[in-house]
Amino acid sequence: MISEVLMQKLGVKGLCDDSRRVKAGDLFFSFANENATEFAKDAVANGAVAVIGETLAPEGLTSRWIQVNSVADARLEAAKIFYQNPFSKLKAHAVTGTNGKTTSAFLMDAMLTAAGRKVALLGTIMNKIGESKVPASLTTPGLLDLYAFASRAVESGCTDLVMETSSHALHQGRVAGIQFASGLFSNLTQDHLDYHKTMEAYFEAKKLLFTRYLSKDGVAVINVDDSFGERLYDGLGGKKVAVSLKKKEKALVRPEGVVENTENGLKFLVPAISAVPFETTLCGDFNGDNVLLVLAWAKALGLSEQAVRSALNSIRVPGRFEKVWNRNGRHVIVDYAHTPDALERVLLTARSLCRGNLSVVFGCGGDRDKTKRPIMGGIAERFSDKAWLTSDNPRTENPGDIIKDVLAGMNTDKFEVVENRAEAIAKACAALKEGDWLVIAGKGHEDYQIIGKTKHHFDDHEEVVKAMEKC
Repeated sequence: MISEVLMQKLGVKGLCDDSRRVKAGDLFFSFANENATEFAKDAVANGAVAVIGETLAPEGLTSRWIQVNSVADARLEAAKIFYQNPFSKLKAHAVTGTNGKTTSAFLMDAMLTAAGRKVALLGTIMNKIGESKVPASLTTPGLLDLYAFASRAVESGCTDLVMETSSHALHQGRVAGIQFASGLFSNLTQDHLDYHKTMEAYFEAKKLLFTRYLSKDGVAVINVDDSFGERLYDGLGGKKVAVSLKKKEKALVRPEGVVENTENGLKFLVPAISAVPFETTLCGDFNGDNVLLVLAWAKALGLSEQAVRSALNSIRVPGRFEKVWNRNGRHVIVDYAHTPDALERVLLTARSLCRGNLSVVFGCGGDRDKTKRPIMGGIAERFSDKAWLTSDNPRTENPGDIIKDVLAGMNTDKFEVVENRAEAIAKACAALKEGDWLVIAGKGHEDYQIIGKTKHHFDDHEEVVKAMEKC
């Protein structure tokens, strides 16, 4: 296997498992696939000092090839050696679930920071170390990028790492070698079936956070209002906390009395945590779930109530039920909702606050789970007064074909098709009257649109401001 002595002998200057990113001095990890030999040769041509593979050396690579039983195990061992095992020096906290990961992670980061800890954050919207921010490309990065990031966090004096942990990352072992101090489960609803195929397989992937990657002394905090969450909670041993916005008896952490939900935020009492109600600028039942989940987590970690309240009062999550326009009685919300459950929750929240008509602009991503498209069409039809169907990130699919899939779930004429997203937003904004609300769903914080294989600059926020200033 890989050893520190071997890596010193080779003069390893970096680790890489993507031949396109290899730099001179890198140790390259070659995973078996139909193009493995070609990738390995490319890596050597780009300056790799050696290639780690499970097969015999391909022709022309004998002098650079090191055969091992498991490339995945060798990569993990090399990462621990090269990056000096950063996860032994950080308290790592993971949140998983279909919806709510980003808001929960932002809350966790804010609470830890308010408690005086220096925090690194990995998530959908951004990665950051302390106050230094960098763009995020994947919800959970690849293993080598993850270890490199953790190493930089340790060097910067971070004590904690908060990360959104996707089902793909758990299934693919991208978090191998980490023993999380805490794991949170928000919910599980339809998404990513293009990858997992079934909801059961999707659940089993999420479950790995708690059965494989949570430390022996780690705490699991689980939303049991979710049926999958309830199954998960019932099947786990060790330290675990159940939360329930619906006030299920098995949940120690649940609200008492009425949950106040207005356009200015949420307010509710949680006797298991404090005798004084908690308030936050976040609004909507879905954010009630997120707040309750993280309140229970903060209590389990022993964070001060002052830190918790400070974070709740100051939190802002880009692209999550974000009020982009709120003037002259016209309200425009931008939200990342791109699953059936998320879209329904956002529309229900907007409906509860809306005094006029509620409309929605949305589309579905191309080259992704097609089965959710008609479901989302039906949800938009049921919970809004008008839907503007448009493009999201069509990728390599024809936008018109995606819209046809969405329309298959709609039975009325409460919609208008405007394929160009900027035009759809402009028309929807122009149609607003006093008291009306508009939800623009699907992209949230994203400042791009993927058409074909190319990213083009596109920001829902910018389009709203341009459109509303003309109204």
